[in-house]
Amino acid sequence: MLLTIFGWSMLHAAYLKDIPRVITQPNGTTVNCFATGDEFYNYLHDSNGFTIIQNVATGYYVYAQKVGDSIMPTDLIAGVSDPEAAGLSPRLTISPDQWLAKRQAREAYVPKRNADTHQEGKTNALINHGTINNLVIFIRFFEEDNISTSFPLVYQMFNNITSDSNSLYNYFKKVSYDQLFINSTFYPTPSGNTILSYQDIYSRNYYMPYSATNQMGYRTEYQRTQREHTLLANAVNYVSSSIPIDLNIDHNDDTLVDNICFVVKGDVGDWSDLLWPHRWTLYSQDVIIHGKHVWDYNFQLEGASGYFKTSVLCHEMFHTLSAPDLYHYYGENLKPVGPWDLMETTLDPPQIMGAYMKMKYGHWISYIPEITQSGVYTLNALGSDNNNQVAYKITSIEPNQFYILEYRNNTKYFDTEIPGSGLLIYRINSSYEGNANYNGINIFDEVYVFRPSGTITNNGIINDAYFDAAVNRTEFNSSTNPFPFLTDGTPDDLMISNINIVGETIQFSFGMPCLPPRDLMSAAEGTNINLSWTAPISRNV
Repeated sequence: MLLTIFGWSMLHAAYLKDIPRVITQPNGTTVNCFATGDEFYNYLHDSNGFTIIQNVATGYYVYAQKVGDSIMPTDLIAGVSDPEAAGLSPRLTISPDQWLAKRQAREAYVPKRNADTHQEGKTNALINHGTINNLVIFIRFFEEDNISTSFPLVYQMFNNITSDSNSLYNYFKKVSYDQLFINSTFYPTPSGNTILSYQDIYSRNYYMPYSATNQMGYRTEYQRTQREHTLLANAVNYVSSSIPIDLNIDHNDDTLVDNICFVVKGDVGDWSDLLWPHRWTLYSQDVIIHGKHVWDYNFQLEGASGYFKTSVLCHEMFHTLSAPDLYHYYGENLKPVGPWDLMETTLDPPQIMGAYMKMKYGHWISYIPEITQSGVYTLNALGSDNNNQVAYKITSIEPNQFYILEYRNNTKYFDTEIPGSGLLIYRINSSYEGNANYNGINIFDEVYVFRPSGTITNNGIINDAYFDAAVNRTEFNSSTNPFPFLTDGTPDDLMISNINIVGETIQFSFGMPCLPPRDLMSAAEGTNINLSWTAPISRNV
């Protein structure tokens, strides 16, 4: 019945890079390495990027080789052999087509709720406003001791309400302009500073892939799903009676628990297994808490210091609130958004999402005003305390593509880790949702940030995407670097000039390249104006 009612959905994950890992060989020796990827596919590699894979037949971790589109083990023992001397190439992974296929296969089984709320301009029928009571359930595996992390540390990560705190609560309070408050409660109820947890009947190996050294591991994607969902269903049933019956866990009255965050003891897995942070839905189990069906959940690994932090909690929670991923699988050198949005790269503390993402998926900006006449325009920082005048929209020569201009200021919390302060200009293609389905051939990013030397095939310098006079980037037109272009690379005729930060705001001119900056600023006197003369460019609503 739930499958019929809610349609189809997405399973989302954080793309994480170079997470430190220590793996153990069958002979007891350990190897320091790193993990990179997302929940659909992640891989191990050494400090030089050479891929490490487990030989299923022997259980040893070895360096990988590419055979066709597949990653296959060699006889070179990781941490012992020299992969470069053996002629191997670094960063070997499955093909992007295979990576996308894994994602799409998983998504095909996941029902989607409230699909119509993804449309621009619709009132929010999700859980993006008011107060959400997020349930946090702790889990450990068979024969494991209690989670060693102190409960006060975890509590502060979720619930710290002070204005400068790096917490899930404070992040969404700020990015929503005081429209969303996420309170987390914890189960089983901790004992003082000690985290208590549901203890499963299976060991950690049961939830890892099969190999010669792990014969109880899962062999198929179906087995993986059933094991994960059964684990989570058992954990919910274990703690459900301790969840107060008067706690509102269905904020939008859709009969579904708004969100559960499962925090599992231990580190990320070693090779493409379920032990990776992700957001999914418990669609294969009928689990009820006080009459509400368990549905959306975030899956976190407590022992992974490289990613068990606020930024990943916020990334996964924004998925629950409907946002898609903005990263690519094709080519690590093609980053459509880079560090300018939480949904591609997670900084620490987490950076805010763009104004368009706030509007379409967050529903915290009701609309973005469109510029249709030449003039001088002023923007407040996107990280300001309110959503007044934080972005503008400008149409392109294609009806489904347009530009967003916003001011990013790295003195504003949560934007302190972005590369610089200035005007950010990015293109939206409203035909698509997110960027993760980019296949390397058909270019279909929903969000693309313009940056020096960036093209549809060259990443350019994404960290230098911000415009400001202080870095000598004050114009954006067909003859500048970067220049405006559409999804397929077609140049556009947008003209932005006289970009400069003025204290808490930034100013720029639209469509008037022939007017000297001094005269233009004198005429505007620091305010938005619409000049009476006809500009070189005219854009219609």
